[in-house]
Amino acid sequence: MELQIDHISKSFKDKRAVDGVSMTLTPGVWGLLGANGAGKTTLMRMIAGIMEPDAGQIRYDGLPIGTLKGRYREIFGYLPQEFGFYPEFTVKDYLEYAAALKGLPVRDTKRRIMELLEMLSLSDVYRKKIVKLSGGMKRRVGIAQALLNEPELLIMDEPTSGLDPGERVRFRNLLSEFAKDRIVLISTHIVSDVEYIATRNAVMKDGGLIAEGTTEELVKLVDGKVWQCVISAERLPEYERRLRVVNLRNEADGRVSVRYLAENAGEAMALRMTGAGAEANAGTAPIPAAPRLEDLYLWLFPQDMAHDATGEQRKLVTDQHLADSSGREQVQAAKASSLEGGFRGAAGTVRTRGQAASDRDSDSASGQKKGGRNA
Repeated sequence: MELQIDHISKSFKDKRAVDGVSMTLTPGVWGLLGANGAGKTTLMRMIAGIMEPDAGQIRYDGLPIGTLKGRYREIFGYLPQEFGFYPEFTVKDYLEYAAALKGLPVRDTKRRIMELLEMLSLSDVYRKKIVKLSGGMKRRVGIAQALLNEPELLIMDEPTSGLDPGERVRFRNLLSEFAKDRIVLISTHIVSDVEYIATRNAVMKDGGLIAEGTTEELVKLVDGKVWQCVISAERLPEYERRLRVVNLRNEADGRVSVRYLAENAGEAMALRMTGAGAEANAGTAPIPAAPRLEDLYLWLFPQDMAHDATGEQRKLVTDQHLADSSGREQVQAAKASSLEGGFRGAAGTVRTRGQAASDRDSDSASGQKKGGRNA
């Protein structure tokens, strides 16, 4: 079982949404990471057969997906960011309709629907109209339709959007079990959703694939760039203004534990060396912290609205803010150079692809509203 993506590209007018992406997906959970506009949704829509690539080819077990037609629908499951449904559809109506589109035998439809309703805690809303459900319940209905035909290949775009933390944990466990002998590709901004269950992760930026590897391999790319220290509460605004702060924790003594990103030890120590008297050295000296996949994501996409482990959004300090406050206008170029160098020097089996694309867009470039069509 193998899905081969071979140098596919897609453009919308003067925008290159996906640029020569190649990767081979094998059974297991794959995470697809990237900021808005990276090309993730466009790539997924081409895998789903909703869009045709301008160049390149997508093959399943050696056969172009366009030639598989009905056979591809039978083995494929797809959850878009937003799925369409008729306003009068109940959960029952929608799942029966989706089962028919997927070619699920009538004798198996009711059994499978009941299994999924129980699995996703939807039994109590079986006869309710979808339009009246909460956002989290609507998302679970979408997940149910994607799983109806027990697909060999499952593609999910932001599947946990709207789910609460407990639901996300149950969903991750469900996917991990489901993917034992299937291919599951998940696009998400909530990095914790794939950090521990993904067999491999792929990172997209500006329409290109810039890195691919296991979580353990990818986090090595930010070794030495993640730091932590304890500071006085009075100094927190300065740290937030001049550094990319990832996490904060208030300590019992009134001080604050800070986890942040810095290019090197010199940059990590810079704020400790500023200030007057004892206040400059209040707290503990910065020490390197073990990097996580979220750290890599925030290093690559510093201006993105990143999510923490609970899925809540947090606006990061941008490099421009850092340049404005410290006078280091060259920070953008220096960090871009460092990033490329880190990719080139990364050890292990991480596969990377440098891209020099400019002002590319993907998910919004088509000008189309997502949803309304399911494989």
